[in-house]
Amino acid sequence: MDLFDRFAGNDSWHTRRLLEYAGTLTEDQLDRPLSTVVEVLPWRESNKTLRQLLENIVFTKEVWTAALSGAEMDMNGPPKSQRSPQAMLQRLEKTDAELHRIFGDIRNRSSWDDTFVDALCEPAETFTYGGVFAHIMTFNAHRRLMALDALRQLGVQTEGFGDPMEYEESVAPWSSRYLSKRHEKTPRTASDLHEDQRL
Repeated sequence: MDLFDRFAGNDSWHTRRLLEYAGTLTEDQLDRPLSTVVEVLPWRESNKTLRQLLENIVFTKEVWTAALSGAEMDMNGPPKSQRSPQAMLQRLEKTDAELHRIFGDIRNRSSWDDTFVDALCEPAETFTYGGVFAHIMTFNAHRRLMALDALRQLGVQTEGFGDPMEYEESVAPWSSRYLSKRHEKTPRTASDLHEDQRL
């Protein structure tokens, strides 16, 4: 994995986990005002409940996916029916697939410094691909950590802290957890032992 894989992969992996945790909560818990709300973003967005925090994470990706692909986007956001944890998880999977495809192509062409016109801005603005990727990762990391804290306030027993090293450990071939799962599923062979020694 390179840095793109680590940052993009962790953001998607941790967001999925947060939405899965949120899926165990009631509607009342999802919409309960949070006791602690940290306003640090340079624009105003509603983040007073866990549902709003999670919606902002997913919607941010949807907006940038549309901007990068030149698609139209309803900036008012999706209807309430699309804001349940399960619906947001489906939306995340869809937008992540396209966003990772776009950024993966940019990475493969080493085009992070190239620019594009974001026609969704009023007026339209020009950004670099690298700047947009860093922007998404930075502000969604803030939202994810706030959502993690909100889940804990609501009594959810969560694991980890959304650390990219946790993501790396969960998927990397050198991970002891990865190897143990692999060994549980398949019989040991001489080639397996040789591969483990190389790792």
